[in-house]
Amino acid sequence: MTMNACPHGLANPGMCPDCRRQARQQPHPGAPVHRATDVLIALALAVRPDWPEPDVRAALAAAHTVGMTWEQALVGLVRLMVDGHATPRELIPPHHRIARHVDPEAVRASASRGVELARHLLEERDPP
Repeated sequence: MTMNACPHGLANPGMCPDCRRQARQQPHPGAPVHRATDVLIALALAVRPDWPEPDVRAALAAAHTVGMTWEQALVGLVRLMVDGHATPRELIPPHHRIARHVDPEAVRASASRGVELARHLLEERDPP
């Protein structure tokens, strides 16, 4: 593999601070994110053994049905995994669910738990 010389005089542009700075400033798409539904389900069941697998699969299928992106479903399910009171069904926002009896108080309580847990996790530090 041949490498083009740096316009600043170095043989390897990776060693040139000016070339590295210029490369960082150029927009790039970043690494692709791949769907890994089976791996996510396995992770969810390992983290939350109290969740039935069909419920996790149904939540991910419903998320796709209502138009959530893979990234949104991934982040949402992980957020639910760390909330010991959450269920996979909570992945779908209540206004997207097709249900006759949704308890608004339960929805508010779930959202409040999620916010409180997120604050706690952001403040928590790993031991040195």
